[in-house]
Amino acid sequence: VETKPFIVWTVATAMSETAEAVDPEVQERWNQDLTAIEESIRLMLGNRLQEAEDLLAASSEAVAKRDFRFDAGDHDMRGCFTFVSALMSLINGLASLENNQLDIVLERVHRADEELQLDGNWPGRTVLRGLCNLVAGVVEIMQGMPSKGVWHVLRSWFWLRNLESEAMMFDGHERGCVRSTALLALGVFNLFVSMLPPTAMKAAGWATGFHGGRDVALSQLRSCWEEGGIQAPFAGMVLIGFCVDVSSFLGEFRAERDDRLHTAKEILDWANQQYPGAFFFAGLEAGYLAAMRDLEGALAKLDQIKVSVENLPAFLFLVNVRRATFLLALFQWQAAGDAFADAVKVYQSVGRRALCPSLSLNSHLCYSRAGLEERAAEMLETCRSYNKEKKKWSPLDRASLRQAEAAHRANEAKAEEAQEGEGSKGEEEKGQEASAMESTWRSVLMLYLKICLVYRGVNFMKPDAGKEFLQMVQEETDLQQDADGRCVGLCIQAEAMRQGEHWEEALKLASDGCALQSELSPHGVKTGALHFCYLVLAYANFARGRPHAAQEALAKLSSIGVSDHFFQKQVEFKATHLRRLVGAEFEEYYREISVAARSQTKLVVELPEGTSAQWDFVLSAYTIDFAAIFIPDSGEAEELQRLEQYEADAGPCEGTAGPFKLAGRLEMVFSNNFSYRGAKVFNAVCSLKTWWCGRRSRAVQQRNHSCRQAASDTKPWKKK
Repeated sequence: VETKPFIVWTVATAMSETAEAVDPEVQERWNQDLTAIEESIRLMLGNRLQEAEDLLAASSEAVAKRDFRFDAGDHDMRGCFTFVSALMSLINGLASLENNQLDIVLERVHRADEELQLDGNWPGRTVLRGLCNLVAGVVEIMQGMPSKGVWHVLRSWFWLRNLESEAMMFDGHERGCVRSTALLALGVFNLFVSMLPPTAMKAAGWATGFHGGRDVALSQLRSCWEEGGIQAPFAGMVLIGFCVDVSSFLGEFRAERDDRLHTAKEILDWANQQYPGAFFFAGLEAGYLAAMRDLEGALAKLDQIKVSVENLPAFLFLVNVRRATFLLALFQWQAAGDAFADAVKVYQSVGRRALCPSLSLNSHLCYSRAGLEERAAEMLETCRSYNKEKKKWSPLDRASLRQAEAAHRANEAKAEEAQEGEGSKGEEEKGQEASAMESTWRSVLMLYLKICLVYRGVNFMKPDAGKEFLQMVQEETDLQQDADGRCVGLCIQAEAMRQGEHWEEALKLASDGCALQSELSPHGVKTGALHFCYLVLAYANFARGRPHAAQEALAKLSSIGVSDHFFQKQVEFKATHLRRLVGAEFEEYYREISVAARSQTKLVVELPEGTSAQWDFVLSAYTIDFAAIFIPDSGEAEELQRLEQYEADAGPCEGTAGPFKLAGRLEMVFSNNFSYRGAKVFNAVCSLKTWWCGRRSRAVQQRNHSCRQAASDTKPWKKK
């Protein structure tokens, strides 16, 4: 943040220079309106949501009485006030769990857009109209209308696309507010679109001309925060949320996330000075502490927050759920069960039903793991009671209700087994049924699955706790008698290793899970465990420098065919992130090599003493001869690998060698001398990596035994 004082000084200087030419009355009105917005934001961040809304309403009434002088730089700020009020209403409504709060917010956003059209034509109006469409789209997605919501988000680009030229370089007396709002709008838009699947990204680019991305988004948001403008706290919150939680959900690697966590700490330190005690920043700080593996500190922070939000049901609900997830990562089963149960009670107190089945089941699993059977039975019945409700449940709640019934049947079967000689069924028949019931309900494994896959709890665990968790999962996996159960257990272990970035172990566990594919039942495939195994397999291969193998695993993931599995969202976002990384890896390391008929191409890399090398290539079609030869600076050449008529259908070809005791060069020869077709062309891709020297290769093409340096030697290797 070393540049922050300079940036703020520059913006302030520009404002003061232009402010001299503004009519004093217009400037005074602008200052009053800006002060009202800044104060309302401060009230909101201080958990005084209703006071913030009241201030905006009073300011809007005052503006309505003015005679506007648009030609002198005056503005009708009612649309701005209504838009900010809509955001306040969204937060206030969600916090108090008001009925139809999303409908109310949507109505206010549309009214704000209409009122903005009453203002004069200036960049501030443009950016706010874009934000209206952006917020409307987000609200519609929250209402369960994803197609309409995404359309509105993308439509906002028609207002936002010119901001970089119009708003960012705006020189009017409103510059500080306009620039800050433009940076926030562009950053949020770019961040949202960057998380869409690649096909949707292409559609967005085709429909809007948008060419941004995640790095651009984060840079814009950071600039918005660093400049300290009116939108700085919102940009800070978005950045912290991404760094602390979204980053791990997307599957970013630890080194990248560590850099992001450093950014989050900077913003949190700033927020503690600017907005002490603000609930939003305090909640984000708890997430930051957990991401830093300080679970005790995170729980202490949540306990502080809990006292201040007793009268805000939604915030209290979120605190209880967050506490439960952190307690799970500490293996405090009873306390976690209590926290989940408290969250259910909060929703029940205001007549809400969504998520109650899932959280009741979570509480049941925690109590069962703690050996508190009476409490476990009580929470199971609470979950099952929602089967009687006439409601369109979310996929998560529907799955929880089905699982609760499976748990109930398994408990009944155990009770029948305990009553020897009772009941109408024969002993053999009852035993077969009980075994079948238990094979579909695995309470302990289900709890571990939620800890690792749903809540990504291994990210929060210290190394010793991570090892302890893995041991618990291994023991439970060994008890499974069928392929479905073993695959779930291996999936949990593999994902735990991915979160800990232990790539050798992750590769083995994921491979073992994928090997069970042919033995899985249809229900076993729909659990999503197989999908997660292929995902971890792809991650592990990529991390070990094998992007070809990562691509192959991703292709197999896509070919499974079951798209409505339990972990669809978790897998889809991570796979999207990894596909982009794999594409970037090909662009950075791989070179397209064409070998004409009756010719050969040689790749040569200089190897210092003590170096190891790894290579791989993929043939686009037909066949090719290949040889890898090490030629030391002194001594005889050593053939490392030779392949005759290697077929494209065989997939990637890989090889490794070293460490080499002597310095020398590695020559890889791709030969098409056996082909007599004049126009026959091979397209091969080859990657060379040296573990200690990290030098790029140099390509030399040989035709009819005459060698010359290949052209464009320094260009990035392209994907083929």
